[in-house]
Amino acid sequence: MLITRRLGHEPALALDDTLRTLANHDWSSGGGLLAYYPVVRGNPFQALLYSRLGESGLTPVPTYDIDTTLAAADAIAGSGLELVTHVHWLNVVMAKADDEAMAREALKRYLERLHALKDRGARLMWTVHNILPHEARFPDLEAELRQGVVDAVERVHVMSPRTRELVAPWFDIPEAKLLPVPHPAYHDVYPSWMSRRQARAELGLAPEVTAFLLIGRIQPYKGITELLDAFDLLCAREPGRYVLLVAGPPSRDDESRAFRERMLTHPCAYAALRKVPDDELQVYLRAADVAVFPYRRSLNSGALALALTFGLPVVVRDDSGGDARLSSAYAVQYAGDAPADIVDALVESRRLVTAQARLSAAGAAARITPARVSGAFSAAVRDWIDADPRVNTVAGSDNRTDADSRADADTDHRIDADQRAEFDHAGHAGGAQE
Repeated sequence: MLITRRLGHEPALALDDTLRTLANHDWSSGGGLLAYYPVVRGNPFQALLYSRLGESGLTPVPTYDIDTTLAAADAIAGSGLELVTHVHWLNVVMAKADDEAMAREALKRYLERLHALKDRGARLMWTVHNILPHEARFPDLEAELRQGVVDAVERVHVMSPRTRELVAPWFDIPEAKLLPVPHPAYHDVYPSWMSRRQARAELGLAPEVTAFLLIGRIQPYKGITELLDAFDLLCAREPGRYVLLVAGPPSRDDESRAFRERMLTHPCAYAALRKVPDDELQVYLRAADVAVFPYRRSLNSGALALALTFGLPVVVRDDSGGDARLSSAYAVQYAGDAPADIVDALVESRRLVTAQARLSAAGAAARITPARVSGAFSAAVRDWIDADPRVNTVAGSDNRTDADSRADADTDHRIDADQRAEFDHAGHAGGAQE
């Protein structure tokens, strides 16, 4: 047979692919589908998170948007299968709005559709990837949207123990709704066979210089201007001792463009200002001594999880979600956002340029391997569904009594103690779209 496409990889055919998945479902085992949207292919976060979801009896299906998910709910009506809907990034809801009025209408329409899914019997869950979109045009409406989603869903997947604290100025997540499972690391995702010596040779770096790394898309919220200002101060203080590696494509905003121009003429900076191919990422991650994350506002960072996967010590602001449970054995945490604050942190991070610090960073990543995190996620979802069983209303009518509804409201939504302990032990969290 000639394979012309893979299921789940063409948004226009998402509903058809869902029906094909349903046709191939093992009906003898019960279970059901986990429909998820939006879908991000450039970062394997979703694939890693769902890699062991089958252990919960659920098959992950990418539905790409809420309207396709509603159509999928109608398609499986009366089948008796469970339908879990997992919502991810919300920045797409108001992305096309030209003004505040259009944004509010998009918000209203989205929440109406979310409740329509709920009326069809879908079990709803949302993952908090960011506090608000990094460059939010309508921050108050974005906050209102998130509160509306929190109110509608049964579970809120959080990847940092600090999530409730950090989002509190914008929206509130009831503790009873929390489903805590950390961001997975990236073991076996990217090639990682290259030695430090070879990586440095390919970049032309001297063995004795200390190399700092900023990796991922270049955007203002990552503190790019403050970092480069700090690096200039550091180089003026100790010429020839440091280099800055930057690997990732810059955004089109003015600040990112200015950063790019400074990097192109900097005598101590090495920049791959483009989308770096998967097989090339190891060059920068192996050549670097310390990864830096001077983000102005951050909840989860996939780049942080990636750095630890490669055994790379890190510098992180202490007011981000990523600082939770980081150890001084492989991390420097600092307060403030002035260049001088970053300089002090970079100088302190020289103590981490050791084999032991790299082993400690790799050990932190080993506690959040994809298999381990996905297994924990699968178990947590199964525990949630089993702890609050309901009549499957995907058939299109709600036959529950008032007593049933009261019982639902009174259900003790507790995460298993072992799962919560695992989350606390795993430490930091990451996000996918960094």
